[in-house]
Amino acid sequence: MSDALKELEEIIKITLPENLVEDVIKVEEGHFDVLSPVSSAYDLMKILREDAGIYHLSTITGIENENDFNICYHLQYRIEEEFKEVPINFIVTNVDKSKPKIPSMVDFFVSADYYEREIYDFFGIYFENHPFLQRLILPEMWPDDVRPLRKEYSWQQLKEITMNLAKQVLEEAKK
Repeated sequence: MSDALKELEEIIKITLPENLVEDVIKVEEGHFDVLSPVSSAYDLMKILREDAGIYHLSTITGIENENDFNICYHLQYRIEEEFKEVPINFIVTNVDKSKPKIPSMVDFFVSADYYEREIYDFFGIYFENHPFLQRLILPEMWPDDVRPLRKEYSWQQLKEITMNLAKQVLEEAKK
């Protein structure tokens, strides 16, 4: 067991099953990254939320790597007696680029709803069992196969798509 995992377990006062945890990294004093493979993400988040008392999700970040994606849930744990917050980045690793899907965490944090929809919109990552996984930010006419935050699209390509959509909207408004 890593020192960072031991230290985190002492802080949150619960044992995390090692088979669910890929790694725990101490980013800095009182700040941890908890890495989980896709297959364990839902079960590990359930433990963190329900048993360890992680109480707040501030945002979710999609990260594109060369061969896969990572999804980072930015969580908070509060040590009441010390009036101290412990930031925990819960990172779901190795999300397959060819069929990107992970379990939704809306069951644990209502605030995950819009963040997961935003990541779906911009990266095309499917969140299984999300209650309403539909486009959130991009216009309805945006091409379904174009995910603008993926590295495969250049700024010029995205500008061209946007300008074509704007022209289309203006032409329809003239009718």
